[in-house]
Amino acid sequence: MMLSYRVLAKQMSEGQFAAVYLFFGEEKYLQEDLVARLEASFLEDESEFGREKLNGSEYGLEEVLERLGDSGLFSQKKLIIVENPPYLAPPRRNEEAETANKEVAKDSREKAQADMLVNYLDEQGKGSPESILVFTSPGIDRRKRLFKLLEKKGVVVECSPLKGDTLVSWVKHKAERLGKKIDRAAVEKLLMTGDQNLHYLSRELEKYCAYLGSEQDTITAETVDYLFSGDLQSNVFKLADALAEGNIKNAGRLLDLLLKRREQPLLIFFMLVRHYRLLLQTKGLLEEGLPQQELTSALKVHNFVARKLNQQASFYNRTTLEDVLVALQESDLQLKTGKIEPEKGLQLVLSRVDYIQKIGTGLNS
Repeated sequence: MMLSYRVLAKQMSEGQFAAVYLFFGEEKYLQEDLVARLEASFLEDESEFGREKLNGSEYGLEEVLERLGDSGLFSQKKLIIVENPPYLAPPRRNEEAETANKEVAKDSREKAQADMLVNYLDEQGKGSPESILVFTSPGIDRRKRLFKLLEKKGVVVECSPLKGDTLVSWVKHKAERLGKKIDRAAVEKLLMTGDQNLHYLSRELEKYCAYLGSEQDTITAETVDYLFSGDLQSNVFKLADALAEGNIKNAGRLLDLLLKRREQPLLIFFMLVRHYRLLLQTKGLLEEGLPQQELTSALKVHNFVARKLNQQASFYNRTTLEDVLVALQESDLQLKTGKIEPEKGLQLVLSRVDYIQKIGTGLNS
């Protein structure tokens, strides 16, 4: 059966197990997390001896099932994880069309694999299994007999990248598993960094929890601000905030900080240009009457980014944003032709943008 990550995690915590699992999809962290949960809840104290990880390209299904049936010397339970099995993977793009004979051979091979797995599951019988087989893969071919069999007789979980409220929920649950709460403002600060990789987010949360220790139980926005080293996208937002507020001194300080962290000046410039283009696009969409809640899909950005763009766009009118982009285009030409040194060019860019915005303040609507 096809289950969600959270439903399966709950089943594992309650001691409900299947004989065979398939975890597939782009989000490797979720696959690793489900395997770790399975190891902890199924093997318990026998995890050191009962767990075995195999490379799917080196072990055929028949050999995997044989190893699964071998009795362990130090553990009564056995958990085998097969990574990237080729017999579940989608066909390669450059793979040539198979001849009729090859198709027959392929179908026969897939039937034999499915029969082997059926026999194994029949031997397991009903009730709690004594051995468990797990397949993990970034992608699968849903047309294959083996996948259809796993979907029917085992448990299949698609591990796709988390987005929106699902990602927010994951961050909160992860913090709870680490023994802390995290407030909404802190979640938004963390996700505003632009990096939605769960491995990265997990490491950040672990860092915050270690810093708070046992004295504080809540991760706040101040915690994130204090401990987060910063990335380019989040600091470009801060730069734009400072410019929009007319605080050229703070904008200059943020630029110095980025340069000290050895961010490439041309990349900073590119991100600034992209940011002001998004601001102009946001301003235009809002003037056309687009509801604020539809900005995320229209701009193709994360909902927190859309919210921030909506806030910043309110500081400007269309003329000011257009003038800023013209100035950035002129600076782009100067930088690319070598007429100005990149770091000095960025400082002049901030001054020009600040000047244009102050002129446009009286026109702001």
